[in-house]
Amino acid sequence: MTKKLFAIALISNYCLFFSQVGINTPNPHPSSALEISSDSKGLLLPRLTTVSINNLSSSANEGLIVFDKELKSFVGWDGTKWINLGYEEINTVPTATNLVIGGNLSVGASLTGNYTFSDAQSNPDNASTFIWKRADDNSGTNVMIIPAASAQNYTLVAADLGKFIQFCVTPGSTIGASPGLQKCSAWAGSVIANQAPTVSNVSISGTTNTGQTLTGNYTYTDIEGNTEGTSIFRWTRSDDASGTNETTISGATAKTYVLGNADATKYIKFYVTPVATAGTTTGNETGSGYVGSVVLTPVALGSWDTSSIAGGTGNFGPSPWNGTLATGIQSAKIIRDSGATQSGSGSAGAWGSDGLNSTSQALAEAANDTWTFEFVPQTGKSLSITSIEAYSFRKSASGPKNGQYQYKIGTSGTWTDISGAVISGISGATQTTANQSAIDLSGITALQNITVDTPVSIRLVLWGATATTGTAYMGYTNQTISIKGFAQ
Repeated sequence: MTKKLFAIALISNYCLFFSQVGINTPNPHPSSALEISSDSKGLLLPRLTTVSINNLSSSANEGLIVFDKELKSFVGWDGTKWINLGYEEINTVPTATNLVIGGNLSVGASLTGNYTFSDAQSNPDNASTFIWKRADDNSGTNVMIIPAASAQNYTLVAADLGKFIQFCVTPGSTIGASPGLQKCSAWAGSVIANQAPTVSNVSISGTTNTGQTLTGNYTYTDIEGNTEGTSIFRWTRSDDASGTNETTISGATAKTYVLGNADATKYIKFYVTPVATAGTTTGNETGSGYVGSVVLTPVALGSWDTSSIAGGTGNFGPSPWNGTLATGIQSAKIIRDSGATQSGSGSAGAWGSDGLNSTSQALAEAANDTWTFEFVPQTGKSLSITSIEAYSFRKSASGPKNGQYQYKIGTSGTWTDISGAVISGISGATQTTANQSAIDLSGITALQNITVDTPVSIRLVLWGATATTGTAYMGYTNQTISIKGFAQ
């Protein structure tokens, strides 16, 4: 009997389980499979983040309901997308605003479609699509979509010449509701022909002294963005800052230019013709202002490095000794004249002699107790002597106590004292090394702009040694002896 009652109860419960379920109610509504009745509590469904809900999209079954705890809404899967229980979409679609075309409207230029992407749920702008259109006017007459122009950038082609261009975007995102409505910019145009490059801010930097390097500076611009190719440069010289007698300098075709003697007193100008690598390649030549006038800077007409002199018995340095020459000089020599001897032992790293024991300048001149610098210009050149550069003079205790510089123009000219140009600090009877200051010769008219092809000599007369073995040297020790000027 007990077994029969158990079977009847089991069958009855089975019917309850598979018909209607009532929680907290004995009489669930006939229309429901499950009714929960409560005046103080509710039904708690699974609570997920928005990302977790989106991750369920690939496996969700139609009718699945969860609670989005970030958006604070109940959502359900309708088989294709998530909707809230009020059948409003989880996300509003994104929008595009502030559409404008950036760039230059010339053939070959790159345009950029700019816009503001907005999404109420802050979903990313990663699925927007773009098109570009062309038309005959800014009203959109004969509008057409430009084939293959589906990026945010577009490079204008020949077919766009004279046309108007429009950019359109359909805002989209891979997350949430998408896409939004297509929006288009205003028409831009008309498109003009490809423009040649230009230059601006053309200027010259550097010091306007002969021997110095000038640099041409400029700003290159190409509105289509074509890069600079091999632009063309030239330099000119003029008589004044107004460009009188302006002449192109032969061979000056680089961005830099080294000022030469021919530029002395002139004014210099730099020109550049911009050249692009593509499009309309060659622009108009543009010049800088004039700089100058150019100052003629003296150079070492001849220089002699005493560090090569070994010294020793009978070796006070070579004579004649050929120096390092400046441009325009045929030869530059130091000569130990006949009265200046090498009977003793010379010092290393200095040039000189002994045998300088005449008792007066006149006797020293007569005896040729002298050292001579001889300069011969190249054919067609005129010399100017501007200075004897500083060096150290060395004498032994019995060496000369006096020294006077002289000059001579031409081979048959007369030797003339250079006022104030003496060897200082050697009048004593002790071994002495005396530093000699540079001697300025630029104020001696006879030594400036000497007749073309005329040689010039500078000599040092030495006297007052107390013995024939008394020694004297210049360039002591390991110094460079030089005389400066111009050869034009």
